[in-house]
Amino acid sequence: MITQIITQVAGQQQPTAVTTIVKCELEGCPNDISFDLSTKEKALNDNPWLRGYRTVQTGDSRNIGYCSDLCEVKGVETGKHNIPEPAKIVPAGNPAAIAAAANAAANARAQEAAIRSGQPAKVQLTD
Repeated sequence: MITQIITQVAGQQQPTAVTTIVKCELEGCPNDISFDLSTKEKALNDNPWLRGYRTVQTGDSRNIGYCSDLCEVKGVETGKHNIPEPAKIVPAGNPAAIAAAANAAANARAQEAAIRSGQPAKVQLTD
């Protein structure tokens, strides 16, 4: 992840400072630095991993930054680049809503059984 913080005095057109923060997004990677734009060359010389920093854009437009090939490969192994799948299970429901849904399903099964056996049934049609 690359973040730039621009400090500017009100009423002035030029910023007084531009701080860049660069961090490898692989969990557990220690490569993290912040430097002022004026000291960029010194930061590049003191931290050689900055020259190999790359950003990977996923299919759903997320940007993930890595400091090296090794971190990028480990990031791929974690599945972090895959597009997240929508949840297939409702995480938590209110007990009353769960009971109402269960009753509706049981009623639907009972009405279907009545229709199939030729008995009268109450059916509600919805769009």
